[in-house]
Amino acid sequence: MTFPQAHQTELVALADLAGITTTPGVFRIAIELLAMEISPEDIYVLLKQICPRTPSEETSNMLDTQPEEDEKFEKS
Repeated sequence: MTFPQAHQTELVALADLAGITTTPGVFRIAIELLAMEISPEDIYVLLKQICPRTPSEETSNMLDTQPEEDEKFEKS
């Protein structure tokens, strides 16, 4: 199952309006994977693994782990 180019362009525009930002090539690949009946969850996991992390996410993760590190130092 393939989508005509006009429909792919409309899907990219719709995704952009929904706040999903990606390049048309990546979006096209995701659509092709869905057409091959790959589960959306598997595609999500794949994208999470290959997408670079933003600096704000890294800072957020560092803040989340900081209290645990403080507890380790207090117990020592």
